[in-house]
Amino acid sequence: MNNDNNMTSTKRLLAISDIHGHQDGLMRLLHEAAYDPSRDQLLLLGDYIDADNPVSWGTLEVVRELVSQGAIAIPGNQELKLVALSKRHRDRGRLTGQQRHYVRWINSLPLCIIDHEILFVHAGLRPGIPLREQSVRDMTEIREDFYTYPLRHLASLIDGDESNRSKPLWRRIMFGHTPTSKLGAAPGDIWTDGRRIGIDTGAKHGQRLTLLDVREGITYSCPTEPGYRSGECSQGIARGVKSPALP
Repeated sequence: MNNDNNMTSTKRLLAISDIHGHQDGLMRLLHEAAYDPSRDQLLLLGDYIDADNPVSWGTLEVVRELVSQGAIAIPGNQELKLVALSKRHRDRGRLTGQQRHYVRWINSLPLCIIDHEILFVHAGLRPGIPLREQSVRDMTEIREDFYTYPLRHLASLIDGDESNRSKPLWRRIMFGHTPTSKLGAAPGDIWTDGRRIGIDTGAKHGQRLTLLDVREGITYSCPTEPGYRSGECSQGIARGVKSPALP
């Protein structure tokens, strides 16, 4: 599995994370945003499925198709959980062709993406560890040790990271994994403190699934509570995402 995908682009930059099987919502939001793979760069930040729910695995096919059209995907802890689950099935002689197919694809994905001076990762980074030495587990599973780390100290670590020494490649971190309602945002809203931007708006927990236009700070979101209609989409602005005042 690759460590990063460093890219530069003048395209519109769209990001979404923690879909958790809501593929209908994903496609509705792309439609609402008038997504065009020839003009836009789509970044998918992991947890497309719930590994314990095979019904959700079909979302991987949707993501694979988007990647074939030019999107970039990274794995979340749920995809790596599916890899581990498939290994146990293989060891017991119960691995299906579908699981083998998914495992090969998941293992080919980069762990992070750098674009527009933002590092995109599923869960976050371990403070004090250089980017190139970050563990797979931290990048896909870390929670409190990342998002509660003092902002002033985090800013110094980011700016001093060896990957930023010749020129600043990334100054902010965009992540999913932890619902923004646990970070202090209103349920369904994007959260940011200037250096960290959380975009898991709680689709798994019956809140909302959100697609973010990173450069403009425009959000496209839909509800995901039981019985939801993905046509109930709304558009808004995520404050502090477009032009942050960096500490």
